[in-house]
Amino acid sequence: MVLAHLFLVSLCLSSSQIIKFIPMNRFTVLLLFIIISGYTKAQTLTIDLGVGLNSPSNNFVSPYKAKPINGLTVDAGLRYMFMKKLGVKADLGFNRYGSDGNSPEFKANFTRVNLQAYYNIWDHLYNFQIRLPERLGIFLHAGPGMSFIKPLSEPFLANKSSNFNVITGLAIHYGITDRVSVYVDGSNMFNFGQETAYEGTVLPDTINTSMFNLTFGVSISINSDCYFCEQPEM
Repeated sequence: MVLAHLFLVSLCLSSSQIIKFIPMNRFTVLLLFIIISGYTKAQTLTIDLGVGLNSPSNNFVSPYKAKPINGLTVDAGLRYMFMKKLGVKADLGFNRYGSDGNSPEFKANFTRVNLQAYYNIWDHLYNFQIRLPERLGIFLHAGPGMSFIKPLSEPFLANKSSNFNVITGLAIHYGITDRVSVYVDGSNMFNFGQETAYEGTVLPDTINTSMFNLTFGVSISINSDCYFCEQPEM
């Protein structure tokens, strides 16, 4: 809702040069209000909350080794759809992983922040005669961000690091009501110039690593009457 308000303010400011040439009678004010209100309602602002599992790539210094599947993974984001097909999402992801049974004990937190583009490919599948439920949304998403590693075990507590990342993924949403949907998301984070191995060892040279996330969650629309009521584009 805040984004919608900011958009309206910027729209009004950018249109000030035009408006001053229009007779501002009651009819004009009412017409502008209807147009702006209708445009704002066409947008969809949602809160995405998910939990799941993670699997870091095998970038550990011997004899350290992590479990191939770890919990907990948490993802929280704010997604703004300009239209049914296209939107953006700002999100925060948290991952915790630890050692397997054959490794010295360790534990670490891996946190990321990203700004992603979201693209709904539902209509493209529809055009290929693939009939899917109308309440289904299939989103490709990708975007840049920053990653942060925080070791939680001695002797690596001070070996915190941060690096640039790019995340890509596929999310499948299903609307259970006009405002609430459930989803499953599979994403891979590619970390560039990582200075610390996943267990916390400082590396002699930077490396590129990755981490896979599988999350299950819920999306709650906070400014749309019925996002999934739109008809597919032909």
